[in-house]
This record gives sequence, structure tokens and C-alpha cells, in this order.
Amino acid sequence: MSAAATTKPIVYSSASIKERYILTQVGAWVLVFPARWAAEIFRVQRSRILDLPFYQSPLVGVTHHNSQIIPLTSAHQVLKTQENTLRETVTVLQLSHEAGRLANMGIIVDKVLGSTSKEQLPPAVLTTQALHPPDTDSQVLFQPDWFPSDLWHPQG
Repeated sequence: MSAAATTKPIVYSSASIKERYILTQVGAWVLVFPARWAAEIFRVQRSRILDLPFYQSPLVGVTHHNSQIIPLTSAHQVLKTQENTLRETVTVLQLSHEAGRLANMGIIVDKVLGSTSKEQLPPAVLTTQALHPPDTDSQVLFQPDWFPSDLWHPQG
């Protein structure tokens, strides 16, 4: 039997992806995203971010990536944490169409830690919408409701 005959492609079922979560570091917090909400994770130099001064926080600017204009928000501003270092290159988790009104938005995080299953997360992470929930080992599930409905409207 040849090696090619024994090699099978890895097939991920939609059910397994739905149950996976991506862990990101934001200061002292671990911001958890459902894996199905992540379209892509990439890095961008800060000099390639165009500021948008007339838009409210947490919208920090836009960048060009893969022939798309990606609006960027700061996870530090969303979680109300202090960003201690200004890195020359930032890590962006771009949301997929599964994120609804936030689709295509890039969330700037400190770094990506990996992924985990639903069973490995503290149960309180999945049951609370609090910004800084207790009993979660400083883990918090990303919530679209944290963003104001008028995020895309310029402020006068």
C-alpha cells in the first residue's frame, strides 16, 4: 500500500468548529471568541492603520488587507483595560459573517494563545455577558453587544 493511499484529508465537521473557541490575550484578560466567528487572524504594522478621528472609541482606524478595507477596534478599549506597550505590529482577529453586524471587523488583541473546546472553558465564561465576570480565571467571552449601535456613525 502506498503512502498516498493511506493519507486521508483532514475533514472538520461544522459541529466541531462550532464547539471550538479561540483564546486571545488582552492585557491580564483572555478574550474568548467562538471559532466560527473568526474569518482570519493576521498581523499589521501600526503605520498601515489609517486613523479615523471622527469615529468613537473603540474604532481606531482601518487597514487594507487582502483587497479589503478592514475596520479595526481595540480589544483593550472594549475591555476597558490599559494597553501598556505600543507594539509596532498588532495582531488582528477578523470577524466572519457569523458575527452579524460586526462581520469583517478586525479586533486588535495582544496575541493569540490558541484554541480550546467548550468543555475546557470555565462554565461561567459561556453563561455570563458581564465585561469582567468573576469565577472565570480572567476569561471573558466576546460579546457583540459591547459595541454601540452607532459605532459606524461619525461623531461631530
